This record gives sequence, structure tokens and C-alpha cells, in this order.
Amino acid sequence: MSPSDGPRGGSVRQSPAGFTLVEVMAALAILAIALTAVFATFTSQQKSFTVQNRVAEMQQNLRQAVEHVTRDIRMAGYGLPDNVTIPNNVVAAGVTSIRSLYTMDNTTGPDQICILYLFDMDANQPPTVNSVAMTGTGSVNVASTTGFLAAGGELVLITDGLTADLFKTTAAAGGVLTFGWGSPYNTGHVKLYGIGPPASTVAKARFVRYYIDSTTDAAHPTLMVDRMGGDTPQPVADDIEDLQLTYGLDTNADGMVDTWTPTPANLSQVRQIRLQLLARTRFPETGWRETRPALGNRAAGATADGYRRRVIDVAIDVRNSGG
Repeated sequence: MSPSDGPRGGSVRQSPAGFTLVEVMAALAILAIALTAVFATFTSQQKSFTVQNRVAEMQQNLRQAVEHVTRDIRMAGYGLPDNVTIPNNVVAAGVTSIRSLYTMDNTTGPDQICILYLFDMDANQPPTVNSVAMTGTGSVNVASTTGFLAAGGELVLITDGLTADLFKTTAAAGGVLTFGWGSPYNTGHVKLYGIGPPASTVAKARFVRYYIDSTTDAAHPTLMVDRMGGDTPQPVADDIEDLQLTYGLDTNADGMVDTWTPTPANLSQVRQIRLQLLARTRFPETGWRETRPALGNRAAGATADGYRRRVIDVAIDVRNSGG
């Protein structure tokens, strides 16, 4: 009997190795379920990663905005003994002087604020003194022109500790700052500053306006700083949707804030400024429903728009508000 014969001499058929159609279909179904779960997990993780990145970017924008605005608010009025003459319409129609701040409240949109102070914080832009008595408003001899742009275009304060004047340079060279007559900042001055004692201080002016630009790119509102000397405004932080300011007043001269208002009538009473900034993510998120919240004296938005938002709220001491 040959090995292939059966018990009674018949041949035995060998079953071919493999899977049945049912087994294959079952395996494919299990694989599809597993892949679906993996893809769903990947999609969820990717969405979470994207959201967290956008939120982190938004928070960084807020921190950057607060740092810039806070620094200038704290310095407002520094080095200014009295009101400083400014050209009409630079800040607003009819405004021809500023001591430290100029407030612009808006109940239907972001607020604005203008800030002025003598700038001597940077070792690369130090103050100097006039070395020869100032005999006119066309130029002033100074101990050094280090830090001043040779081509001019910078706002400069000259003060003797009693009064202060604001000029705009047209040149800086050979120990002389020149103030050309073409700038409205250089007209109408009558004070002639002497060499002391003490010598009059000559320093760059930090004169800025903070505002929200929501028209250049409506999808990405930007906190801007305008240096008020004619230069193009520059972005400070992206996707900052709102800026609201409230002013803490000491109305009874006891050194304590007793009144908060968005429209201070007497800036010499300002002791603190409440700064509120609202940031939003760079892009809206599908399925996310959030409405712009009320902030300061501005009402909340009317409809949800898909943006995630964060608010930062800080109180800033004002030490040099003046009169």
C-alpha cells in the first residue's frame, strides 16, 4: 500500500493551506475598525495640538502687548515739570498741550491713549545738556549728539526743570541739534534755555499713541504704536481685539485711589490706570462658539464667531501724572 493510499487502498486528498472568505472579511473588518480608531486618535491629537499652539501664541501676544503699554504708562510725565506745547490736531482737534497723558475713551470700540515723557532709559540714547545758552528755536548746542540720528526726524524735549519744550530734529552733528522750521513742533516757542546752573536737559521724547488697527486687516486686529512724530505706526502685538482703559483718581489728595472713571477730567488726580486687553486666536475654530465679551465700558459682541479669547487685566501705578 502506498503512503498516499487510504486504509482501504483509496487515495487521500490534502486540503490546501489558506483562509476562507469569511475569515478574510472578518480580518478586514477588524483592521478597518483599528485604523478608524487610530485615525480618530490622530485627528483628535492634531486638533488639540493646533488649538494649544494657537492659544499659546495668543497668550504670548498678550504678554508682549502688556509689557509695552505698561512700561510707557508707568513713565508717563517723567521729566516734565509742566504742560508741553504740541501742534493742534496731533492728538485731537483743539488740543495744543499735554502733560503726561491724553485719554480717548470709546464705548463702541477700543480705547486709545497718548503718552509723553522724557526718554533717558537707554544707554544708547542718553540725555545731554545744552553747552551754550539757547539763543533761538532753530538749534541748540549740546554736550554730545551721541544717540541722536544725524538725519534728524526725532522728537526732543528741552527742560530747565521749570518748563519744557518739544521739538523735532532735522539734523544732529558737530554738537548741534537743528530744528528746521518745516515741522509744526518747531514753531511758537519763546523760551530760551540757558546753561544753568543747572544746565537745561536735552533728551529724546517718548511721545506715543496706542490704538487697535482693525481696518488694515479686519481678520487680524493689531495693537499699534504711533510715535507721533510723523513716522509710520508700527505693530506691537497681533490679534489684539480690544483695548480698554479706566483711570483711578485720588480726588481728596489722601494718596489713595477713591474713584474710577474712563473719562478723567483732571489728569493730575490719576494715580492708577486699569489696562484691559483682549486677544483672540489667529484663526476661528470650527464648532467653537464664543462671543466677544464685554470689556470696560464696551458692550459684548452680538454673535459667536469661532475665535477663542483671553483677557488680561492689570492695574498700573502712574507716578508722574502732573497737572
